[in-house]
Amino acid sequence: MRFVFRILGVTSVTILAAGLALPAQAQDAFMQVCLQTTPQKMCECISSKLPADKRQAAIEGLRKSNAAMRPGGNLLDPANLSQEQMQGLDAVVIAQANCT
Repeated sequence: MRFVFRILGVTSVTILAAGLALPAQAQDAFMQVCLQTTPQKMCECISSKLPADKRQAAIEGLRKSNAAMRPGGNLLDPANLSQEQMQGLDAVVIAQANCT
């Protein structure tokens, strides 16, 4: 019987921890993408200055940009970005300029 309670206790803690981690992961999506090519301090500054309405587009644009910078990646072609992704990348550049 104790074994069952221990399993339930561990399972409950695991579920609770996973549930709390999901919002943090969603908030850190920009940081995860940014940190692939940029130092943490700069990413934190950019993140703090990035307009909320451009954040998701910036994440998507940075993902494509990062893929282009990997070994064997193709140059980033603006024609392959949506207007929103271009605006998101523009917002990142503007925010970065305000961080230097």
